[in-house]
Amino acid sequence: MGNTEQQVEEQLAQLQQKVGARRAEVLKHDIDDDQFAVEYARLVNVTSKLVEFEKTIPERLAEPERKRSERIVTWSWRGEAAVGAALIALVFILDHSLWWLVLLVPHFAGTVAGCFQKVDVEQHRDRRFGAVGLHVVALLMALISLSVISRWFIIAAAIGWMLVGGSTADSTDTGPKEARR
Repeated sequence: MGNTEQQVEEQLAQLQQKVGARRAEVLKHDIDDDQFAVEYARLVNVTSKLVEFEKTIPERLAEPERKRSERIVTWSWRGEAAVGAALIALVFILDHSLWWLVLLVPHFAGTVAGCFQKVDVEQHRDRRFGAVGLHVVALLMALISLSVISRWFIIAAAIGWMLVGGSTADSTDTGPKEARR
């Protein structure tokens, strides 16, 4: 069992024990007793803490995986931004046509913008997939701009950018399930 799972289970067990202890205190008193109301309020308070904690359990369990995804995403986008900058520099160093900048500058700008994306619990796997896909797109861009492969592969790079962009886009639309809530 992972360290995170063990911590969550320990905290859950502690809260459940507190609820049990408060319940036992409530049962000691008669319903007409003034102390009953006090103990009942304490029971409700502890129970509400338990319910709130239970709501956070999935996020707490997913946190180590999210952190791993965050590292992958951050360093992938940073690395590919550096590659994009190097490709732009190579246009000038190798005295290639400046028309290559029409392709490379948006690529560089897109990778720099991707460096600042947030990796949340719900979408961390999509972001990781996008970061891995970015490496393929960046490789295509490098091979195309260095004239190793045909310029027709620009179409494949554009499709790759659409896929990467789709996997890293924030999903702010509400589908049928979210609309009902």
